[in-house]
Amino acid sequence: MTDKFEGRSMSEAYQFISAGTAHTFTFNFQADKVVFNNLTDWTGTAGGIPKSTWFRNQTDAADAYTQQVIDSAAGSSFNFLKETANGFTVADTSGGVNSPRALIAGVSAADPCVVTTVAVHGYQTDQIVRITDLGSDMPTARGMDEINNKRYKILVVDTTSFSLKDVVSGEPIDSSAFTAWVSGGRVVLETKVLQLNNPQVSPYATTPYVPNAYQYDPVEYKLTAGTAVIGADSDVFLIEVYKFGQVYDLGDLLT
Repeated sequence: MTDKFEGRSMSEAYQFISAGTAHTFTFNFQADKVVFNNLTDWTGTAGGIPKSTWFRNQTDAADAYTQQVIDSAAGSSFNFLKETANGFTVADTSGGVNSPRALIAGVSAADPCVVTTVAVHGYQTDQIVRITDLGSDMPTARGMDEINNKRYKILVVDTTSFSLKDVVSGEPIDSSAFTAWVSGGRVVLETKVLQLNNPQVSPYATTPYVPNAYQYDPVEYKLTAGTAVIGADSDVFLIEVYKFGQVYDLGDLLT
């Protein structure tokens, strides 16, 4: 979904009653910030955690930034804490087999541009892919801005690499002068299969041939809230979920 909604700010909200145990939530887009509001603990009870916040790409897994009530009489006196265990854990799933996704292990600055994947990609020559999650707009610059969120035909080199071709002309992409790849990135297959029953899964119809239906970017974006933030049994929650259209890195303002 990330490439479909690039550049758009988005938000959504959820209500639930806690069971007092860790729970995994599924969102409709890749969130940049999630706020868990424990409405029960907003009453000002000392020791309560009325608010827990998660940011994408936090330093440590399971961390949660929490706001804790410390004065039951005042009802508005808070500590700001960092929970280092049983906080939040990303639990994304990659989705269905009809739209294979691949994580990028490297992109060459060469002619032609070759993309290497972390695992076997399973693609075929002349299929069309979209490259996402690269460029300087990521929280940490990942390089190869010039190919980010663009579509290419591919020429398979081996089971974990392929070169990029112009989607219209078929000419190889020369990335010699592109911003050097640093890390990360994803590949999303955008075409149906090109050859009979490949990679279709049995059973399938051969007369007439019916290819697998294409499913666009079916990744599920999930976040597990641990016991440090999920509250007690029967606590009432409101979750705020945000995706930022653009994050601008202003650097060190002291220099």
